[in-house]
Amino acid sequence: MDTPVLLIFYIKTSSDSSDIRSVVIKDYFSKLTTNVKVLYPTQIHSGLLLCKSKRTEEKLLNMRHTLSNGSTIHLSHPPCSLFQQTKCFFDSHLKQFNEIRSHLQQCLPFLHTSSGKSEMTSDGSILLEGHIFILNSIHSYLLHKAAQKQQTNLPDSYELRSGNLTITVMSGKLMEQNVDSILIPMNSRYKIHAAIDEQIRAFGKTNLASYLRESAQRDTRVFDGKIIIYPNREFPIPAKVLIIFVVPRLINDETTKEKYPINSYQSTYEQIILNTLQTIDQSGITSLAMPVLEPSVKSFPERRPANEMAVRAMVSAFRRFSMNSSIKLKRILVVDHHVQITRMSKRVKQYQSRTQTKASTNVNFTADDEQTFANVFGVPKVSDVPSSAGESDEEAESEEYQLPYTDHARS
Repeated sequence: MDTPVLLIFYIKTSSDSSDIRSVVIKDYFSKLTTNVKVLYPTQIHSGLLLCKSKRTEEKLLNMRHTLSNGSTIHLSHPPCSLFQQTKCFFDSHLKQFNEIRSHLQQCLPFLHTSSGKSEMTSDGSILLEGHIFILNSIHSYLLHKAAQKQQTNLPDSYELRSGNLTITVMSGKLMEQNVDSILIPMNSRYKIHAAIDEQIRAFGKTNLASYLRESAQRDTRVFDGKIIIYPNREFPIPAKVLIIFVVPRLINDETTKEKYPINSYQSTYEQIILNTLQTIDQSGITSLAMPVLEPSVKSFPERRPANEMAVRAMVSAFRRFSMNSSIKLKRILVVDHHVQITRMSKRVKQYQSRTQTKASTNVNFTADDEQTFANVFGVPKVSDVPSSAGESDEEAESEEYQLPYTDHARS
């Protein structure tokens, strides 16, 4: 069995380069090998790298690492003098932040690889024991995340209203929502979004997994926007129906020849989502939970524009769907990872700012002017297209969100 190895990385910037964001470092190493994990730097231009085997470590140490802007990455082993046993505590109040717990889980492999350990104390606090360099890194990283959470003015949940439709946007687990039906995204190869698949696997072996596996073996073709109705007879959740939704597969040279192919797909995707909502409504379903319906893309840098496009298409489809006064589906929950919800919240806040609406947890699209809505949620002009480089370090998702449809990424 391979023994993981921990390395320190330090970035020496070129004379004309700006600060290097951790997402750039993560993307750089992921392209070299899948056998490494990057712990987000706790100091600027430095951090920890977990190699899953001695062979990977030797390979990386023997390479020269240069980023596209000319900056170089230098790797070394943690100094032996720092390998002293010590302890640190995290107060129990940190447990109330789900994202802090997820960040802690992300850090634990680095602790355990260095012969450290973690345990929960009787008062609910968390005790970590290990080497001082790693504990200092983890401690400062988690406290920084906790401070960001406490300072943010974005609500944990809020409501969007349009006509007779109410959309609640919130972070949480999709499969736990109290609704008639749950919309589960999958790709055309019958692979469910990795994070939602993890929630389903928590129930143990399921007939749904067997059903999808058998469908894939039969090579039954599915197309973008197709929905599969799956009556829920096995999961101990309120939803009576699970709806499998096939997300689009976006590849630049196949989708369109335009300069911004992902954005140019928005109108098509909006219509697909609208058709899906209308089909669900005709089935008599009155409440629905769904995640952000992000398309499958081939590489990590394409995720940000795909996510932005999906949010705009969803909100636009919600608004068009609500224009039918006879709809039965009047309650939709958008439930996803807090990073996805934060990104969606920022666009809603942009809408509030342009309409000079007072920031609140209730946004009404019914009385707005068409131009403002189109400017915020319509297909952006070329000059308005955001760069993926604008994504900050705090907007980083856990592993199962990085490329949720991994087989598309390999194709």
